[in-house]
Amino acid sequence: MSALYYNLNNHYVSHFVYSPEKRANRDNYPEKIMKKPLDTTEQNRIAALYELKILDTPADERFDRIIRLTSGYLSVPIAFISFIDSEHQWFKSSCGIGLNKISRNDSFCHYTIQQNKPMIISDALLDERFCNNPYVTNSPNIRFYAGFPLSTVDGFNVGTLCAIDKKPRNLDEAEIQILKDLATLAEDQVNLLDISLLERAVREKNIFLTNAKKELEMRNNFIRKVFGSFMSDEIVAALLEAKSELKLGGEERKITILFSDLRNFTTLSEHFPADKIVAALNNHYGKMVDVIEKYNGTVDSFIGDAIMVVFGAPHSGGDDAYRAIACALEMQETMQEVNAMNRNSSLPELAMGIGINTGYAIVGNIGSQKRMQYSAIGSPVNLASRIQDLTLGGQILISEATYREVNHSLELNGHLRVKVKGVAAPITIYDVIGLNKKSDL
Repeated sequence: MSALYYNLNNHYVSHFVYSPEKRANRDNYPEKIMKKPLDTTEQNRIAALYELKILDTPADERFDRIIRLTSGYLSVPIAFISFIDSEHQWFKSSCGIGLNKISRNDSFCHYTIQQNKPMIISDALLDERFCNNPYVTNSPNIRFYAGFPLSTVDGFNVGTLCAIDKKPRNLDEAEIQILKDLATLAEDQVNLLDISLLERAVREKNIFLTNAKKELEMRNNFIRKVFGSFMSDEIVAALLEAKSELKLGGEERKITILFSDLRNFTTLSEHFPADKIVAALNNHYGKMVDVIEKYNGTVDSFIGDAIMVVFGAPHSGGDDAYRAIACALEMQETMQEVNAMNRNSSLPELAMGIGINTGYAIVGNIGSQKRMQYSAIGSPVNLASRIQDLTLGGQILISEATYREVNHSLELNGHLRVKVKGVAAPITIYDVIGLNKKSDL
């Protein structure tokens, strides 16, 4: 090595990561770890180059430092780092050549990026590819060229590190290794830039996702707040989880239907002012809904002074009939609290009857595309309503279908065969007064 090589080494080693003792040796690394096999598809290569956003950008000291080292270590008057797109060779950092870009047609590096090893031209005048090149026959009068491709982590050769002399020469093995090591350093900077852009994109994406999540949470909270006043938590949850537009239609599934109704409410309405009746009704509804939600019932609708509740839709717990009866018993117990509130407010006292039936009904979005309601329809629903019509104040009557679901747990006050509207044969109804408790309720 020349004295200049050692002088430059001593000068730069304290300012740069490269030194002959610590230089990277790419031959020591498995090729598959370094990068993927070269993708020769030019369209993909150019896309990878554009993703770096490095073309026609200001000087960068990281690349300038490598050029100074290249010129010094190899004792060449011209050195540069360049990037090649479809039409031009762009000079990112250079010394000894005052160019920003040249046509790719006149570029030595056009050939360099097509291989994964150095391209060394000892004398350009003796190479038929370059002997008539304008940069050979005219300024800067290139005779010697040594270039090494720079690739992205995905294996696309997007640029070059080059050393050029105005006189013919050869490189020995040590000098070729120097060029290779410096190219590795330049390539690392390119990939750090690629990673930096990726990290920035990830940060921007994370910010976007965070903001989107906040907006979604705000939207969901708004939906829960607004629609929670009109439908059960389960229905609201189903709306929020829906991955597509809600559609009309339903499915047949086994459910238990509970109807509650206030006894003699019409007569009470004739003897109390409207505001008193509404206040009493709201006290009743408020307490009843709390109990219904406790047992995971879905309030289907309020029908005058009646409540229709569904157990088993939109989700079944496997013990829907049991929970419906347990809910009915607590609803009747809670009527004592309702009437205590009414007495304190000079409101009428109320009595409630409850009818329960179990069967297969159609459950889903019923109505029109503009106005739909999640509801249950079918003969089991009608029968539950008919059974409720037979109740007295404070009474809970259930069908035989519901009885068969939980008969081992029931405390009864007897049963009765009755004829109900809409059903040809008489049915058996059971008067429930208690229920053995389950640990999972």
